[in-house]
Amino acid sequence: MSENKNRKKLILISIIAVVLLAAVVAMVIALKPMPVTLLSEYGLALLWEEGLAMNECAECHESVDFHSCDTCHDDHGSAELTHIPFSEYVDLTGDVPDPTFVKIHQVIPDQENFGTHITISEFFEQFGITEFESVTFITNDGGLTTIESQYLDETSMLVPYVDGVRFVTESVHVSTWLKGITRIVLIGKERPLIIDGNATSIGRLLIGETTRVTVESTDVMYINESGETTTALVANWVDGVKLLPMLSNPNPSGVTVTDADGNMTELSLEEIENAVIAMVRDSVTLVLPDRGRSAWLTNIVEIESN
Repeated sequence: MSENKNRKKLILISIIAVVLLAAVVAMVIALKPMPVTLLSEYGLALLWEEGLAMNECAECHESVDFHSCDTCHDDHGSAELTHIPFSEYVDLTGDVPDPTFVKIHQVIPDQENFGTHITISEFFEQFGITEFESVTFITNDGGLTTIESQYLDETSMLVPYVDGVRFVTESVHVSTWLKGITRIVLIGKERPLIIDGNATSIGRLLIGETTRVTVESTDVMYINESGETTTALVANWVDGVKLLPMLSNPNPSGVTVTDADGNMTELSLEEIENAVIAMVRDSVTLVLPDRGRSAWLTNIVEIESN
């Protein structure tokens, strides 16, 4: 009699165990908790390697210092995502042989894999830059950092970012690791531009106070299929440095501008009131916003106030 009771209890316990096991299996399949997801997505071999790496890190670092998704995206700022075309442009300008707008996906290779980057030295070599004094990174929200060349090493690199690029380096504090860089201004060792006896360069001017001026504005008229007309204003803009504050004489009667070929041009105060010094294409240019592009003075090397 007791054997039958024990047998019934055993059967009941077995049934309950099977039901519980089935429920656990169902929950695992439906919810995919973290351990199951990790194994199914990454595999045991990869997780084993990562575990070994973390074990080595734990010898020196606390658990709060381990990397996470927030670490990469918020601290490092690299957008290591496949299927995202990093087609943003970065304006490479200043004291460079060939100022240009750089398309990021063309200079940062291997974007389908993690660890995508290009070192600063490799980046500059592509544009014929071998020696420079410093480089200034400017972001799309107005952030700016200038780093001397001696502090840039093989850990100094550009990585993809959703807007522009991200600068990272182990040689300088993380506060310099700007995100969303859209302009890189190089400062060369030479100072080929003379303004009232003071030697400078276009790179040095562009990291100072600049202004944006509208040039070549034109009214245009459009006609749609119904014959109705609309008008619009079309114009360009140029970023540069105002000329008058750069002169030693705050109220000159005019200036004499000399270009690289030795040609000298006299301009009156009225003509230069709104003038700015800017890099236009690959030439240091005195931009006269009130006049057409053909009147702008290019390849300038000296400006002297009268």
